[in-house]
Amino acid sequence: MSNKSKTYIYRETSTWSDSSGANHIYVFTEPPRGRTATAIAYVPAGSNKVHKLRTPLKLDLKYRTFEPVA
Repeated sequence: MSNKSKTYIYRETSTWSDSSGANHIYVFTEPPRGRTATAIAYVPAGSNKVHKLRTPLKLDLKYRTFEPVA
């Protein structure tokens, strides 16, 4: 039996009012819905390297949109 938890990979599709916002790809412990989501890793915009977070990151989902990565 595997101890591996299911993960969910989503691409951020948010539209930012200024050009300082970047949309990354996030690995979540649950699909992003509601007010917050917990990310355990991400791939920065323009990169293909996964960065695992030392501690899970709670993201505020207000004004953010995501789509699943196939």
